[in-house]
Amino acid sequence: MAVSADITLWSFLWWLKHNPFKSIEAMTEDDLDAMVLAFTTENATAGPLNTTDPGTYTGLTFPKLDTAAGSGVTAAQTTAACEQSFYPEQHRSGG
Repeated sequence: MAVSADITLWSFLWWLKHNPFKSIEAMTEDDLDAMVLAFTTENATAGPLNTTDPGTYTGLTFPKLDTAAGSGVTAAQTTAACEQSFYPEQHRSGG
């Protein structure tokens, strides 16, 4: 049975936050990658999810500071895309 992107995203985050063995604050990038791999492997037929990063994120955008939803930075695995993105630590001043 296929599930929505919403259910996939939010259930992964809930599972990540409730890890009884390691808090998010104590995780390394390798820990996070391992959790993503375990989750995608378990749910490969539900999403569908792939166990490898496709490397491109066609059709998605990263949030951009002070812009409306849907008018963000084209999602890409580049430093430039991340530097133009909004992260919650920046605290929005509008939009």
